[in-house]
Amino acid sequence: MKVLVTAVQEMSLARSLESVMRIVRTAARRLTGADGATFVLRDQGKCYYADEDAIAPLWKGQRFPMDICISGWAMINRKPAVIEDIYQDSRIPIDAYRPTFVKSLLMVPVRSIDPIAAIGNYWAHKHLPSDEEIEMLQSLADITAVNMENIQVYAELEQRVNERTQELIHSLDREKELSAAKTRMVSMASHEFKTPLSAILSSAFLLENYKGEGHEEKKKIQLGKIKSSVNNLNTILHDFLLIDKLDQGKAEMQGERIHLRDFIENLVDEFSSALRIGQKVRFTHEGEMEIVQDAKVLRHILLNLISNASKYSGEHQPIDLHIKVADNKASARVRDYGIGIPYEDQHRIFGNFFRASNAGDIQGTGLGLNIVKRYTDLLNGDISFESKPGEGTCFTLTFGSMTA
Repeated sequence: MKVLVTAVQEMSLARSLESVMRIVRTAARRLTGADGATFVLRDQGKCYYADEDAIAPLWKGQRFPMDICISGWAMINRKPAVIEDIYQDSRIPIDAYRPTFVKSLLMVPVRSIDPIAAIGNYWAHKHLPSDEEIEMLQSLADITAVNMENIQVYAELEQRVNERTQELIHSLDREKELSAAKTRMVSMASHEFKTPLSAILSSAFLLENYKGEGHEEKKKIQLGKIKSSVNNLNTILHDFLLIDKLDQGKAEMQGERIHLRDFIENLVDEFSSALRIGQKVRFTHEGEMEIVQDAKVLRHILLNLISNASKYSGEHQPIDLHIKVADNKASARVRDYGIGIPYEDQHRIFGNFFRASNAGDIQGTGLGLNIVKRYTDLLNGDISFESKPGEGTCFTLTFGSMTA
């Protein structure tokens, strides 16, 4: 646990990907007593073995197709690969492993939704990783995902500031506007980051003090809190990146044929682990099965609406999701039975940084529905809602089919 706590603290100060990889490769090996550890980046359909810490050389600097690489398997399937004997597993490209010391391995994805990298541990003898080793390495990977995105945010914001600075030379009014926007964004980011970061540091401190045997259940609870806070940070960072991209007009649309029933079922299944205790998404479909649209944009809109329905509903309260398709037009209705939106707030619900007066201490940036509205506009669609305080809210999204 001390290794994980130290890695969290060191990565919080890292400002480059190279620094993060150096910290992770060392921590990954020490966490499980492995003979080697590697850091693999997802690079345009290939697995790039960017860094390693091992008793003998592995594949640092090399690239392999994702579909033949075990790190690619972990990223594509979004789950750990646990292999006790590499020579008995069909997923392993044996010829690439024969010159190495590797007999057993554990590979985990970095970020469970759309993985961007993988972390691998290797043993020179046959070894079946325990559940605790798997959980510890996955926790390190989850924390790594936040830091990688954080570095990207810093780099993009720095680049953005440099670009804006040149514009500000010619426009005092523009300077005042950007200064106010920057102050507001920094203030919002500072406020929203405070809660999950405090939770991570608190749990890390407690983990450091759980020494000896008999603390397994307590460790699981604190690791769960760290993972939950990491997911909150991911959401916050993602929202800030999206709003900046939309402000710059860089959001591009790409139509593809979508089998909506399968698409929604996969989306609901993916989000199910993030629901509150006892909550369930009740999905129904009516009409045609296929439509041409931008899958990433549609996915983000629906995930945001489902996430809001979950956050603003109590435990064991259902969420209804109904899809209807007819004549190349679709509608999606997401209904919850939660706290609802106060009437006096409803006219501002799609505004930037807006949060309803009854949101209380529920986590949120106030950007989600603004992004949903702007993405809906990109779909040439429409979004509306009905809400009664104390009874719940129903959002209705309508959109047509694009040209593939």
